[in-house]
Amino acid sequence: MKFKSLFCKNPKDAKDPGKYYPYPVYEGTIGIEDFVKEISHSTSLTATDVWAVVLEITEIFHRYLVRGHKVKLDGIGTFKVSFKGDGELTADALTASNIDMSTVRVTFVADPAMKQEMRGGISFSKVAEKSGGQKAEEKPADGSGTQEN
Repeated sequence: MKFKSLFCKNPKDAKDPGKYYPYPVYEGTIGIEDFVKEISHSTSLTATDVWAVVLEITEIFHRYLVRGHKVKLDGIGTFKVSFKGDGELTADALTASNIDMSTVRVTFVADPAMKQEMRGGISFSKVAEKSGGQKAEEKPADGSGTQEN
């Protein structure tokens, strides 16, 4: 995997001189269509058959998440719904209206086997850059706000 250097300062510390951090360079995004093509070429299933299965899995996946289930895909990881909300002084006063709908997310935790496989099977190479690396003074040093390239 390729990476580049990214200059970051701590926005909470005006005296922070900043540092260069490794930042991933993505080669692109692989979508469901790419999976369908690869699966249909490496199995006896047609692309139409694979699409039908993928669409059904997607519908079932969504259905279980909105019902409050975690969805675990062995070898990949677990997906679950998370959210934040306003607190109340008593548990009885807490209602669904306390949940901030803008914070509802689907979170993912990678399967331990996948994490281990990634750590053992990935190699890194730095891309050639202009002198001094990329400056991103607005990017916090903790990596929050990262964008995909």
